[in-house]
Amino acid sequence: AEGGLAGLLEYSCDLFDPETAERICERFVRVLMAAAAEPDLRIGRIEVLDADERRRVLEGWSSAPRAVEALTAAELFAARVAAAPDAPALLFEGGSYSAAELDARVTRLARHLVELGVGPETFVALALPRSVELVVAVLAVWKAGGAYLPVDPAYPADRISYMLEDAEPPLVLTRSDVADRVPAGCPVVVLDDPAVIAAVEAQSAAELVSPARLSNPAYLIYTSGSTGRPKGVVVSHAGVAGMLATQVERAPVDADSRVLQFASPSFDVAFWDLAMGLFSAGTLVVAPAERLQAGEELRRTLVEFGVTHVLLPPVVLAAMEPSDELLPDGFLMAAGEALPGEVVGRWSPGRTLLNVYGPTESTVAATVSGSGLSGSATP
Repeated sequence: AEGGLAGLLEYSCDLFDPETAERICERFVRVLMAAAAEPDLRIGRIEVLDADERRRVLEGWSSAPRAVEALTAAELFAARVAAAPDAPALLFEGGSYSAAELDARVTRLARHLVELGVGPETFVALALPRSVELVVAVLAVWKAGGAYLPVDPAYPADRISYMLEDAEPPLVLTRSDVADRVPAGCPVVVLDDPAVIAAVEAQSAAELVSPARLSNPAYLIYTSGSTGRPKGVVVSHAGVAGMLATQVERAPVDADSRVLQFASPSFDVAFWDLAMGLFSAGTLVVAPAERLQAGEELRRTLVEFGVTHVLLPPVVLAAMEPSDELLPDGFLMAAGEALPGEVVGRWSPGRTLLNVYGPTESTVAATVSGSGLSGSATP
């Protein structure tokens, strides 16, 4: 219009698509028009979004917290056992455990841990690889009321030493084949030592109610840290039930579902795997690290165990070729780094692909895709 202003937006096509650039222009014009119409209006009162965008942000992306029954990790597992005691809960090379069988092992170890002084606010280090023993130990620590510190035996010796020196756990549970990875002087319990086996087996498998409360720690994870040194993050039980509710809403789990425990025990995503497999109606699948190598080994593991749910880092997906036999009609979740559009394009057909993101402090994840991804755009 006469006396008006004309402008031109110059932008990098590598960073923005035309639709995004157009929205930026529209919002800029909206701000200018509001300022011109009401010069005394405070800048913070100017509405940048249009009505549809505002509704999407306030109602779609930031809906009110759902009503979820607040339960600790131990209570969630107990509820699963009570609901279907004879249903398979843990699948591993050479065998499986029903929920009741797994609970019996867990309870005996938990009673032994209680005798060793484990209770609420007690951190127990678990220097164990991906294994049945790790799953039992995690659940037993929770049932005793304590919190666990996962220490991947495959980690560098200096990182293992730093975590144990910094956390000072009163107890370290390990296995004879990896016990030498625990620094000298740590209070160690070797789970496959004959004396320990006998002491645990002598315990009762009768129901044991965990004394843990929502405010008590559930686990302690050491992240890379912004300073370059590992940083310990304590996560309470308070967010566990909410995380599980999101998991089963976005990636439904039923009695036929099999969830692979892929991540390193020391990575908080391992807790995501454990919760999805053990606190729902599904079955947790545990395989040794050598069977989880990106490529043919991982492909064979997914097929042989009939895995229906798995969370993998995008770099692993980029190194593999999708096929009809991998998670047919199942759920593939990606986390740990940006998910490239090229990976989305290759892996989304034939299965539901979800993008998961969030810091450790938010109980593994803060956001999960609302629906399956498709196309080739970067989420």
